[in-house]
Amino acid sequence: MAEQLASDLARAGVIVVSGLALGIDAAAHRGALNAGGVTVAVMGTGVDIVYPAAHSMLAGEILAGGGALVSQFPDGTVPRRQNFPARNWTMAALSDLVVVVEAGEGSGALITAEAALHLHKEVMAVPGSVFSALSVGTHALLRDGAGLVQNARDVLAVLKLGGEVLDDPLDAPERLGFALRPERDGIVAHLSDVLPLTAADVARKLQLPVSEVLGRLTALELDGAVRRQDAGFIRALRNGKERA
Repeated sequence: MAEQLASDLARAGVIVVSGLALGIDAAAHRGALNAGGVTVAVMGTGVDIVYPAAHSMLAGEILAGGGALVSQFPDGTVPRRQNFPARNWTMAALSDLVVVVEAGEGSGALITAEAALHLHKEVMAVPGSVFSALSVGTHALLRDGAGLVQNARDVLAVLKLGGEVLDDPLDAPERLGFALRPERDGIVAHLSDVLPLTAADVARKLQLPVSEVLGRLTALELDGAVRRQDAGFIRALRNGKERA
C-alpha cells in the first residue's frame, strides 16, 4: 500500500517525504522513484552517514532522481535513539500532509502524526486488519478524526490537487443497504470521544462552511449526541457506554 500510494501520488506531482528506514519508509521512497517522481529522505544521522547502511543504494537513487537527503544533524552524526523522534518532527514540519500506513502502539509513525497535529498539518491514515498489531495506531487515528485513505485520490482531494474521494464522508455507503437515522448526523463520526475539535477544525477537514458545521454541531448538542469541551466539541456517551 505504501509503495502504490507513493507511486500514484508522485505521478500526480506530489513530493514524497519519508525517513529512509526499513519497511514502510523504503517502500514509499521506492514507489515514488518507480513512478519517476521526486522523494526526500529525512535522516536521523548526518547526511554523510546512510542508516541503515543497506539503503546506501536507495539513497543514491533518491539523489539521482532529483530528490534530496536532508538532516537537522551535522555531518558525522551517527545513529542515536534520541535522534529519530526529532527526525520525525522534522518530517512533519516539511510536509503539507502526513499519511500513516501502519503504526503499532508507540511507533515512530505516531510520533510523526502527533507532530503534524501540533503543527496544524492534516493527518490521514490507512485502515488495516483489526487482528494486526500494526493497525492499532492507524485505527486510533481514524477514530480520533484522521482522514481515511483508501487510495491516492483521497489524499489528492485533501491536497486539492485533483481527484476525488471514493465515498461521501457524511453518508453511509448505499451498497451496504443501510442509512443514517434521521436524528443522527454523519459529522459525529469525525469527532473524538476525548480530543475536542472546534467547528473550524471540522469544517476544514470536511471542506464545508464553518457556519454550516457550527449549526449542525449545535443541533447535535441539543440532541445530546455531542457536547462541548473547552473550545471544541466531542462525542457524547449515552448510558455510560453506548456511543452517541
